[in-house]
Amino acid sequence: MIVDVHTHLSTLEQWGPYFLEAFGRTYQGSGIDLHTPPERHWTAGVHHADKAIVFGINSLALQMHTPNDQIAAYQRAHPEKIIGFMSIDPNQPDALDEIDRCVSDLGLRGIKMSPVYQHYDPAGPRAERVHARAEELGLPILTHAAFHGITNTPMEWANPLLYDPVCRRFPKLTLILAHIGLPWYTDAMVMIRKHPHVYADISGALFRPWWMYQAMALVHESGLTHKLLFGTDFPLTTFDQTVHALRHVNDVVAGTALPRIPAEDIEGIIHRDALALLGLT
Repeated sequence: MIVDVHTHLSTLEQWGPYFLEAFGRTYQGSGIDLHTPPERHWTAGVHHADKAIVFGINSLALQMHTPNDQIAAYQRAHPEKIIGFMSIDPNQPDALDEIDRCVSDLGLRGIKMSPVYQHYDPAGPRAERVHARAEELGLPILTHAAFHGITNTPMEWANPLLYDPVCRRFPKLTLILAHIGLPWYTDAMVMIRKHPHVYADISGALFRPWWMYQAMALVHESGLTHKLLFGTDFPLTTFDQTVHALRHVNDVVAGTALPRIPAEDIEGIIHRDALALLGLT
C-alpha cells in the first residue's frame, strides 16, 4: 500500500498572486509547473500511489481559492484512489457551515489548513472552532507547519509547537504536520512523540537533503519513524523524485561516521498505510 497524503489540485491562477510571486522568486528556473487540473493530477501526480489525499488551498489573505466543490468532483470521478480534503480558512465567517456542507453534501474526508497562508494563530479562537468541529466529526487536519517565502506571511505562526495547546485541548484530534516541520524538525519530533494522534509528512523535504537527513535521523533515534507519513507535495515534487530522495537520504553523509537511516525505515515510510492511522479506511 502506498498512500500519498499530500497532493495539490489547483489551476495556476487558483494559487493566487502572492504565492506565485514568491514561487517565481524562489524556484526560478526549476521547471516546476504549478498548473494542476484534474487530468494532469491523475496522469502525472498519483499514478504510482494506491491512494492519494488531494486538496486545494483557500486563503482570504493571499487571494488563493480552489473551490472545495472542485476537489469533491475529482473525488467522485476517481473514488477508488482519491480522498478529498476541504480547505478551510478560519477567517471565513461561514467556516463551520462550510465544514458541514463539505461533509454532508460533498463527502470530503478531512481538512487542509495553513496558519502561514491563511494568517491565523493555530491556538487562537478562530482556529479553535474549526479544531473543535474537526474533532467532533472525526476529520483529520493536515496543516502547513513549516516556513515559506511569501513576504507578507506571519512566520511566527508556522512552528509546530504552536499546536501543543491545541492537542491538549482536543486530544482526539488527528493532526498531520506537513513538511516534517522544516526547519523546526526538532519541534515536530516533540509533537509526534508527545501526542498519540499527531503525525508528520515528509513532503517537500527533498529540496533540502541535509535538513531531510537531520530530521529523519532525529526521528529514527527517537524511535518515531512509524509516525512519518509519505507525501509528495505534488506538483512541487513528483512521486519518483520523492521516492528517490528518500532512498538516497544517506548520500549526504557518505564517507562520514554519521549514522545511517535504515532501509527498512525508509521503505516503511513509503509503504505505510496512512489511511488506517488517520481513520480514513
